[in-house]
Amino acid sequence: MTLTVERVEKELNVPRDLLLRDGMKRYLEFELRRLEIEAAKIRRKHSVKSFDDLWGKLESGKVSEAECFDDLTRLEYLETRVEKVMKLLEEL
Repeated sequence: MTLTVERVEKELNVPRDLLLRDGMKRYLEFELRRLEIEAAKIRRKHSVKSFDDLWGKLESGKVSEAECFDDLTRLEYLETRVEKVMKLLEEL
């Protein structure tokens, strides 16, 4: 049998809106931690605090594009995603 929101709502007598809100909150918190851990690994690898810092290292020639391009694009994605997740958490 597949577990559904309706079944949990009925068997535990928990309002659907509470289940959905708490479930979304837990997911967003988990996603935020996952994103921050991955971004921290990249920042630590390049000894920077942000995408902008890594971009600055690239522009100044301290690192080559070949050395950091994948990490640079990934870090930009991660930082943008963190902002989105944080905004959604604020709305809960």
